[in-house]
Amino acid sequence: MPVAIVTGGCGAIGSVICATLANRGNRVVCADLREGAFTKTFAALPRDTAGNIEFAGLDVTEPNSWEDLCEAIAASDDAIGTLVNAAFSATLGPIDRLDHDAWRGCFDVTLHGAALGIQIVGNAMAAQGTGANVKSRAIVNIASVVAHAGAPMNAGYATAKAALLGLTRTAAARLGRKGVTVNAISPGWVESPAVQGLFQAQTRGGRTLEDVREAFVAAIPLQRLAQPEDIAQTVAFLASDAARYITGIELTVDGGLGVA
Repeated sequence: MPVAIVTGGCGAIGSVICATLANRGNRVVCADLREGAFTKTFAALPRDTAGNIEFAGLDVTEPNSWEDLCEAIAASDDAIGTLVNAAFSATLGPIDRLDHDAWRGCFDVTLHGAALGIQIVGNAMAAQGTGANVKSRAIVNIASVVAHAGAPMNAGYATAKAALLGLTRTAAARLGRKGVTVNAISPGWVESPAVQGLFQAQTRGGRTLEDVREAFVAAIPLQRLAQPEDIAQTVAFLASDAARYITGIELTVDGGLGVA
């Protein structure tokens, strides 16, 4: 069975990516540090889907943690077909009031963690050879539309996600020669705790949470926030054989926000 590794797999978007890939016949490794959240996160899934998802403790900032994960998968005789870098760290704050520890933490998880995954898992994918039980070998990085637009109150997150796009293109140029595709997805505003926190931070001057939400939605041509499923289905496409000749691109999933 092809293996899909999803970092940040217990998160609002990561968990739906895990479920979507499991439904498509993958053995999914939910790679996260929050083991206590794993059972609760996937408790409501049908047994057939939940049975394809397993937890693995992974610190994305530590090379040894990545290597241990790849060795455990190799020992099972399954081959890694997909890596989704969805783990991130974000602390709200503008650049003129920079919290240096939060800034470093954001880059350690969001960028450095993805780079380690691309290096270590990418090499493991390439080493499997053409006889492995997977056709496509795909790495998908979860970026963000704020990589282009900026985020005045979320400086570290926006900057790290912009760097992640550069990493995606650089890795694609290198790993394509080893039979591995590398692409990025940039979600717009997704129905999630992170976006809810962003809305909450803008409730000032008499603006309610609902006022802020309505203003964000009004700016989106499709007139709704994205659902995690919208992102997960795009991941599933980029990880599928249908996308095996696509590499080095960014797919923006923002309901038309970028052209509004």
